[in-house]
Amino acid sequence: MGFSILGFMLLNIALVHYFSKLKKSQTPKNAKFLKFTMITSSVLSLWAISELFNQSTTTVNTVTTIVFSLLVLSISATFSFFLATRKTPVGDLKVNVNDAILPFKTSEFDSESLQGKRTLLKFYRGSWCPYCSAELIMFEALQPKLAEYGVDIVGISNDSVADIEAHLVRDNISHTLISDSKLDIIRQYGVEHHKALSANANDTINVFGIAMPMPWKMKYRPMAIPTSLLIDESGKIVWIDQSDDYRLRASEDSILSALKANFSSNS
Repeated sequence: MGFSILGFMLLNIALVHYFSKLKKSQTPKNAKFLKFTMITSSVLSLWAISELFNQSTTTVNTVTTIVFSLLVLSISATFSFFLATRKTPVGDLKVNVNDAILPFKTSEFDSESLQGKRTLLKFYRGSWCPYCSAELIMFEALQPKLAEYGVDIVGISNDSVADIEAHLVRDNISHTLISDSKLDIIRQYGVEHHKALSANANDTINVFGIAMPMPWKMKYRPMAIPTSLLIDESGKIVWIDQSDDYRLRASEDSILSALKANFSSNS
């Protein structure tokens, strides 16, 4: 029983560390500590289960060992799968730096309204994605800095209007979020991830302060590749950020550097 509890405790320490970084949009690129701990915890759990067959034990000890071991093994398997499928199919982006934005329109939003404004246009996976949620929360915290350069945040995902409304309330964010449920804009810009696991706003649970999708609720469907376009007041794209790993996003420092490099401050 002791090995199974130890494995569970070690795994939770690693998850707290990982999620603390995720909440700051500083997700570890290789997640070495999490990977090492998942392997170690899984070995300890399997060892604990094997010991049940080698010695007599009470029913309470047996049940406790099995429960903690299965938790470790299932959590480790889930995160191992997510890490193994983290790559995104970049390479189809339809715009480049110095290009004008491609006009788009939905029932709630028209890109014509961006004329004369500086905008950080963010394609994101959805409100169910913890990495996207952390990034949008980071943008919210950056509002004073963004305001110095007159930059507004506009996000686009294939979330429904209802999911977007729930997302704004859940994470207490004030950005303009656009529903592209049919992926028309996402495909127009060439930022479609054709097939990846996803969920919706109702299929998440709070884990260490971050909305996490419930694995058993996730299904394969197309979505946006996380992509950021910094646009000047004339509608020209002056900076692009896109990662081939959906977990990794531009840091606060890189965003501020892009602002300083392309815009003058209003302060």
